[in-house]
Amino acid sequence: MADVEVWVADAVALADRAEPLLSAAEAERSRRYVSAAARRLFVLSRALQRLLGSARLGVPADRVEIGRRCRLCTAGGDHGKPYLEGAPGLDYSVSHAGRLVLLAWSPGCRVGVDVEWLDRRLDPALLGARTLAAAEQAGLDALPAADRPAEFLRLWTRKEAAVKLAGHGLTVPLAAVRVDGPTARLAEPPPGWPAEPLSLTALPVPDGYTAALATTASPRLALREVIDLRNGVELGPPAAGRATRGLPVEPGTTN
Repeated sequence: MADVEVWVADAVALADRAEPLLSAAEAERSRRYVSAAARRLFVLSRALQRLLGSARLGVPADRVEIGRRCRLCTAGGDHGKPYLEGAPGLDYSVSHAGRLVLLAWSPGCRVGVDVEWLDRRLDPALLGARTLAAAEQAGLDALPAADRPAEFLRLWTRKEAAVKLAGHGLTVPLAAVRVDGPTARLAEPPPGWPAEPLSLTALPVPDGYTAALATTASPRLALREVIDLRNGVELGPPAAGRATRGLPVEPGTTN
C-alpha cells in the first residue's frame, strides 16, 4: 500500500487568496482568461501545486519550479504531466470542474485524478461510441436512460485518471482503456505505460460531481479539504466517507 492524499478546494472561496502565490508568467496567463470561473480554477490549481512544493521542499511557494517536460516523446515538449523540480520521489495530479479543484499526491506511488461536473444534458450514446469499450457500452445501455449520464461520467473519470497517471493524455484512445473493474486494463499497453496494475478508487466529492483516483499501488487514502491559504495550505482533518461540505455547482467549467 502507499499513502495518498487528495486535497479538495473551492475555487470561488479561495482563488483571491491563491492569486499572490502565482509566478509572474502564471499571473499574466490568468489575466488572459475571458471566463471568470475558468480563471479562478487556473489560479487555484497553480497555487495548490506551488503550496505542495513549498511544503515538501521547504522553500517559499514563489520559488517552487513546476516542470512540464513530456517524458514520453523524443521532443520533450512542454505538454507533459506536471512534476515538482527537486522532488523526484513525489508524484501528483490535478483536476478541476465546476468550482472544485482536486490535487492528489503521493511519495510512494504514481497517481492520477479526475473530477467532472454531473451534466445531465450530455448524450452518453454519442460520447460512449467514441470512448467506451464494447462491454462498458453494453453495461451503460442496460441502465435506465435517466441513470446513463452519471454512469458515463463515472467511467469517464476513471479513464481520465488512468491516462493522466501514465502521462499519455489523449494519445491513448479512451475506448482502449477498460475501467469497469477495480483496475484499468489495456490489451496492448503503449510504450511508457506503467507495468504495475492501476488501481481505481471512487472519491467521495460533493453532490453534483463525480471523481476518480488511479494509483500504481493500493492507496491508503486521506481526503483533506483546503480551508485557507493565507499561511500556507491549511487543511481540515482527514474525511471519512464524504470529502467536504456540499459546494454549489458552477456549470460550464471543466478540466
